[in-house]
Amino acid sequence: MSLPFSSSDELNVVTSPSSLSPYEKFMYALNSKESKRQYPKRLQIFLDFVNIKSGSIEKNCNLFYETFIGKNEKDSISWLENELFKFFTLQNQRAERGEISTSTIKNYFKPIKRFCDMNRININWKIISRGIKKGIRYSNDRPPTIEEIRKLIQYPDRRVKVIALVMLSSGIRVSSWSYLTWGDFTPIYKDGKLVDAKLRVFNTKTRISYDTYVTPEAYESVKGWMDFRESFGEKIGPDSCIIRNLWQIKSQRYANYVGLAKHPKRLSATGIRVLINDAWKIQGLREERTPREGEFNFRKYDFKSVHGFRKFFETECQKVMRELIVSMLMSHDTGIVQHYLRPKEEDVLSEYQKAIPLLTVDNDENALDEKIKELDEQNKTSIYVLRGKMEEKDEKVKELEARYQDMNNMLQNLLKSISSVDESGKQIMAKQLIESGTFN
Repeated sequence: MSLPFSSSDELNVVTSPSSLSPYEKFMYALNSKESKRQYPKRLQIFLDFVNIKSGSIEKNCNLFYETFIGKNEKDSISWLENELFKFFTLQNQRAERGEISTSTIKNYFKPIKRFCDMNRININWKIISRGIKKGIRYSNDRPPTIEEIRKLIQYPDRRVKVIALVMLSSGIRVSSWSYLTWGDFTPIYKDGKLVDAKLRVFNTKTRISYDTYVTPEAYESVKGWMDFRESFGEKIGPDSCIIRNLWQIKSQRYANYVGLAKHPKRLSATGIRVLINDAWKIQGLREERTPREGEFNFRKYDFKSVHGFRKFFETECQKVMRELIVSMLMSHDTGIVQHYLRPKEEDVLSEYQKAIPLLTVDNDENALDEKIKELDEQNKTSIYVLRGKMEEKDEKVKELEARYQDMNNMLQNLLKSISSVDESGKQIMAKQLIESGTFN
């Protein structure tokens, strides 16, 4: 059987990293989209430090490698180690002044080591990392408040509201938006009322899909956005992406609707991050902080632009839900427990519904429903009390009627008896009746 190509060159596929340039080898070792976005930028910071600024990051990486191998092995390693010592000493000083956090220093270290490892530049990384300042391993930022989120979703671009409500009510990562479709949402109804919606999410780290939930508010927001797109001619189906590019509503020349809405382009995770960053900034909600004197592990912002929604979800859910269920809904690695714990879907859903009021941004409608329920209960109580009082009154009326009938019978019998008694006997009888209390 003959193949449609005779060599890897015709297939346009490189079969071995050894035939790649230093920059291509470096990029070959980066698997995730986020790493491919961040690592070259961070590596360039070190290259700027050693004064390699020839042009693009690719040219700079190749020039750095040529500079290294241009020296003899002993001198080149000594030169690079000294430059690394000076570079990380500078970063330690910046961390002490509060300009960067200690975790940022580690993020500079990773791409430099990855580049050197992929190009067989043998450095004793233990002596380099030993002097890097260590700090707290957890982040000291906070989640955005509900008031800040309410102001954010007032941003004119209606995609911002969809993104914010889905992320803060499901805890998904921003990278999952690259795979999310309309068919991943499954609304759940109870007694004809929408209670929440199940969401199928692809975890880009583990490459495994998992289930979480969104609030009725978030689902209605997504559905409204999809209906809006459909009204302009886009064909909406289970495979339709959720966040897409914008389109021109009307032709500026002819003032009629144009057909660009029919050809959607999915907005990438990077595009979503930029969109949310701009929304926070324009709404005046996320401004840079100035470090306080002596502040260590300083962060430029009080909360993270996109990841803050995930932190909001975790913070609010842990107030009312079991911690392990929260971790499952966020696709956290729970260790060996995840192999043995298999809660029923009904149990997970029941736990999630406890957190829905805390994950709902616009609580006016919920508050109105609760008020109606409260008034309905008060009305039922009032009717019950009134009915009881009326029944009590009916019993008293019946009692009085019976007593009257008894007295009337007694009086009739008395009159019959008196008719046969003389005057003195009547007086004696009347006196006895008065003394006995029968008549007052």
